[in-house]
Amino acid sequence: MNYLPKNLSFKEGIAYIGETSLVDVAKNYGTPLYVYDWEHLKGNIDAFTEAFGKETLFRYAAKAFISKALVKELKEKGWGVDVVSGGEMATVQETVGTLENTVFNGTFKRTDEIEYFIQNNGGHISVDNRYEIEMLEKAASSLKKKQPVIMRINLDVGAETHPMVLTSGYDQQFGISISFAEEALNQIASSKSLLFSGIHVHIGSQIKDPERYKLAMSSCSEFMNSNLEKVEGEAVFNAGGGFFSPYAGEEVDHELSVYSKAIHDGIKEHWGEGYKIMIEPGRALVNNPGVILYTAGAIKADRGDKPYILVDGGMSDNPRPALYGSEHKLFNISGGKSENETVYAVSGRHCESGDLLVSDAMLPEDTASGDILMSTSTGAYTFSMASNYNRVPKSGVVGITDSGVIELVNRQSFQDTFINDL
Repeated sequence: MNYLPKNLSFKEGIAYIGETSLVDVAKNYGTPLYVYDWEHLKGNIDAFTEAFGKETLFRYAAKAFISKALVKELKEKGWGVDVVSGGEMATVQETVGTLENTVFNGTFKRTDEIEYFIQNNGGHISVDNRYEIEMLEKAASSLKKKQPVIMRINLDVGAETHPMVLTSGYDQQFGISISFAEEALNQIASSKSLLFSGIHVHIGSQIKDPERYKLAMSSCSEFMNSNLEKVEGEAVFNAGGGFFSPYAGEEVDHELSVYSKAIHDGIKEHWGEGYKIMIEPGRALVNNPGVILYTAGAIKADRGDKPYILVDGGMSDNPRPALYGSEHKLFNISGGKSENETVYAVSGRHCESGDLLVSDAMLPEDTASGDILMSTSTGAYTFSMASNYNRVPKSGVVGITDSGVIELVNRQSFQDTFINDL
């Protein structure tokens, strides 16, 4: 089952990552708790590097999950980071001392973020709209810098994915419409402080068909070829991210080399010069290595046609079910449970009827209060989207390596939830 951490196993019903019992981890670090199979995560980085080649500009999409420990791991493996906020930039800067190997994305870039990025030797800025070109020019000029930029084009090449994670097409807010791209490029090329380095396209998330990448890159290379004289230095083709990461019941999984070939083939249809590929994997690196551990509380058998299990987390640590209607596979990992299963609704602790983690969870019929439940495929867009709703403290994050448990992010205390109050 390729949606599970690679080093996960069960011994008498108790879940282990490597030789480490997740029940013991829950006991020692509390729940809810984000847990990463760190060896699996590192293996994913290596797999992308091998498939795309070390010459590729790898920029991990920090929005999926970021911590200083992960930034350090990426740096050691020759990767940079795709950032969309000053907070993400500061995490990278604090960890590695520079923003040289970063790309700054986003539909709205604050002036202070732009200045911080340029001041700290930021790599590429992805231009999302014509409005921000003047802002970038002004900031770079005032700092006496020649800032490399790539231009994000929005193509009508939508991916076959959930509409909430679609980022390309006519009715989307991302990027510059292809019909206005040449006008925007002329504005960049005439700037004295911006250096046009290439094109960026991101067509969505959970893309199963590699041909979508080929089509997008073909369109980009055609545009670049018609504006060859405006490119300064070696051209960058940023193919974005969106590489498919399976959830329970989604076993389709292409080899990464298939994606790499599709991207290069698309570029070569219209582009014959030297170029660099940039990609921004996020979910595909961290999702399946991650799980969340919960403790079961009350079990209500009088609330409809199936019993409710109430757990100690919910939409504040994983908002995806409430936002997207997504469901994550749940396991009772406490050990010694019946092989007979029944259907439960598993509800979070928040004061919202929509705080339902799983509507139809198959769990042992003797699941009881105090049992540890494990939610899978929760390494991406969970901790990074966590909140203090109801002033619930944010959960801690740990990684499990061959050597044991490493702490990545401390659990918040009650007092941490009002630390910024005046």
